[in-house]
Amino acid sequence: MPPAPSHVVTVIVNGQQIGGWSEYHIESSIITPADSFQMHRPFSADAWLALRRDSDIRVKIDGTTILRGFIDKRVRKAREGIIEISGRDRAGRMVDESAPQIDYSGMQTIDAVKRLASPWFDTVTLSDAKNRILRRGKGRRVASGNEPVVTIGIRTPRHGTVHPGMSRWQVIHEIASRENLMAWSTADGEELFIGLPNDRQAPQYLFAHAADGSLLRGTVTDLVITEDDGDRYSLIMVAGSGGQSDTNYGENVSDNRGRVFDSPFNKIDGTGRDFIHPKRMFMPERDFASFGDAQRVAENEQARRDFHRHSVRVDAPLHGQFLGTASTLFSPNCVARVIDEEQTPTLDDNYLIVSCSYNSTHDQGESTSMHMVPVGTRIIL
Repeated sequence: MPPAPSHVVTVIVNGQQIGGWSEYHIESSIITPADSFQMHRPFSADAWLALRRDSDIRVKIDGTTILRGFIDKRVRKAREGIIEISGRDRAGRMVDESAPQIDYSGMQTIDAVKRLASPWFDTVTLSDAKNRILRRGKGRRVASGNEPVVTIGIRTPRHGTVHPGMSRWQVIHEIASRENLMAWSTADGEELFIGLPNDRQAPQYLFAHAADGSLLRGTVTDLVITEDDGDRYSLIMVAGSGGQSDTNYGENVSDNRGRVFDSPFNKIDGTGRDFIHPKRMFMPERDFASFGDAQRVAENEQARRDFHRHSVRVDAPLHGQFLGTASTLFSPNCVARVIDEEQTPTLDDNYLIVSCSYNSTHDQGESTSMHMVPVGTRIIL
């Protein structure tokens, strides 16, 4: 007999609430452009009529909206007697739609993003605080602390013409990434956030894997630690020239270079921290106005690759943790304390949640899988 559900999962379509979802997979992430959902329920003629393709849909857990978007696909399976629907949030429209042919050269970054996000998002916000509060539901929430301060008044670079075939999201990503910023939609589908994750928060959740015989109560069904150097380097160097001047073609041309090392204590080949043997990368030549320009490119390339240096995935029962009488729903862009007592020494550190997969199956019941990176990780996509 399948486990009795602990959460109430519903969808709202054209003002009609539809429940009875027996299986589902709902993906919410700050590192992929669009959140997604796949859901199953017993067939009924009324539900089939309501769940039309391209309908505006809100997916709720315990009354809290965790995704607003559109139904991309629906399937009726007569022999099994079920309906299947799948789709993405409103950001999925920007992933698919061609960008309007505008020239955003010299625009304020925020204005350029607003032009590209309309009509799917009327508001572009620089704070994710309200979104985090709403999507954690009715349970007890810890203080979020101050939101990261970002410089958003910078004008976009010259030559900001949208090329044919580029999607709205590709252009937004290009604009935001120039300032090392990220973008994602709020769970209620009302706003597009642009800025940085907030890893200055106090931990909202405790994910503990207890050793045998420990007094610590385990809170996860699985904990997976991944350390990956496959796409990383002990030394990354970029070099090139700037404009057509004596400085850039004279004796000091090699000054327009940047170097970053995996180990800050080894300025020769970067070994000694994660790398035992040297692994070096020389990036293709390009125009650099200064040493600082080249150094920033090298540091950003290292940060982009270091995202996979160390990560944790936890599988937890249900879709939240009870810190009081109500469940505090799991949410991306929140911090969790992670304990693994079977490591030597014991892992006990804070991690930023970057994605949540809310799942329910007949056999396993409700669970959530979360991907996390250490607090302080620079996320450059």
